[in-house]
Amino acid sequence: AYANQQTLSRGLTIGVTTGDPSAITSAGRAALRAADSSLAVTQIRTMNEVRRVSYWEFGLYGWIFGTTGVVGLLLAAVGVYGVLSYSVEQRTREMGVRMALGADRRGVLWLVVRHGVLLVSVGIVIGLAIASMATPWARNLLFQVSPFDPVSFGAVSAVLLVVASLPSYLPAIRATRVDPVVVLKGE
Repeated sequence: AYANQQTLSRGLTIGVTTGDPSAITSAGRAALRAADSSLAVTQIRTMNEVRRVSYWEFGLYGWIFGTTGVVGLLLAAVGVYGVLSYSVEQRTREMGVRMALGADRRGVLWLVVRHGVLLVSVGIVIGLAIASMATPWARNLLFQVSPFDPVSFGAVSAVLLVVASLPSYLPAIRATRVDPVVVLKGE
């Protein structure tokens, strides 16, 4: 008796690839009822919905990595701003003396921005070295991208250089507003 028992299938999936989903849904229900009225028709979804449900975790991972990247980018920008603000504060007398001796505001501005770009560049070089050593462990997380993809490394480096160098502009402007007379009187 056991050998003759049939096991009940958990479900049947039917795929239709042409036509309007709403029109096919009602026609499909009618056809299945005509074939067997005891069949329960549930979970009618378009392929876009099936794909979205099937790959939800990759979307979540992308969102998590993207959010982490943006937070890291903001932290880098705030860090560069803080370091350069402190540096400009410490070098106020130097900036005033430079300007009193004939340095123009543009030269002082470029001096501070160049210092910020140099700091960011050193950080990028160190980060690229660490990233190139860590890529063997990240190989399983990558899809259709080489672990040593020069375009990815270059694009990330360029974005970091631009975003982390922008905060150096504010302390540089503050350095150009130093009044040489006030600084020399304080000496």
